Amino acid sequence: MNREKVKKFWYDRAQAVNVPRPESLVNFQRDAVTADLYLKTELAVINAELPLKNSDVLVDLGAGNGRFSLLFAPKVRKVAAVEYIEGFAAEIAKQARERGYTNIEVLNSPAEDFCVVNSADVIFVSGLLHYLDNEQYDQTVNNISKTLKPGGILFLRETISVLENEFIVDKFSEELGAYYCSIYRTGGQHIETLSQKQFMLLKAGPFFENGSIFNKRLETHLHYFIFQKRIPRINSDIKAYPEDAGY
Repeated sequence: MNREKVKKFWYDRAQAVNVPRPESLVNFQRDAVTADLYLKTELAVINAELPLKNSDVLVDLGAGNGRFSLLFAPKVRKVAAVEYIEGFAAEIAKQARERGYTNIEVLNSPAEDFCVVNSADVIFVSGLLHYLDNEQYDQTVNNISKTLKPGGILFLRETISVLENEFIVDKFSEELGAYYCSIYRTGGQHIETLSQKQFMLLKAGPFFENGSIFNKRLETHLHYFIFQKRIPRINSDIKAYPEDAGY
């Protein structure tokens, strides 16, 4: 996968105008009604499945234009918004100032390079991993494991392949009007990789029901995964992930 093409795609998205909602820059919904329904549905899942404490330090890894950083800021002690596209990082800082949020730190950095050992209670990763090649993916997962405190929560909002193996897109998209590169890994691949990095799966599921208009491709669906970083212990009998996780 060509890293420069991926970066150009997101650089151009950050400069885009005439979108129905600011969130449409990153979730690609093309009309206001659809965008509103999409947001309402996914936020209902996130709010229900990701309880936050006002003492939490949360890392929003691959923060985009900050839509989730701004959502989480009133609920936690600190948000570290990590975003490598300069235009998006500047927009997060601007929105934080305008809303009076003093607890958002914006870090203009590639996600795979971010690592502050044992510093985060929660790491939120939204629509990032399928834009990473295998080397970047492994580096990112390693750094997530190092950054998250033992017992901390990793929440993945990720589009996955529902095929037997990863689904790769590397072509010009007529819908988006841009060259688009992605590696959609399976849920099982994510779970297996993270289980080797001190994580156990607590819960997983789709954001949208079968037949939803938001499941645009037969090959991919948007899912969430909630992992907890294991607390080191002797003679632990905790399984890597639940047998009924569905993957």
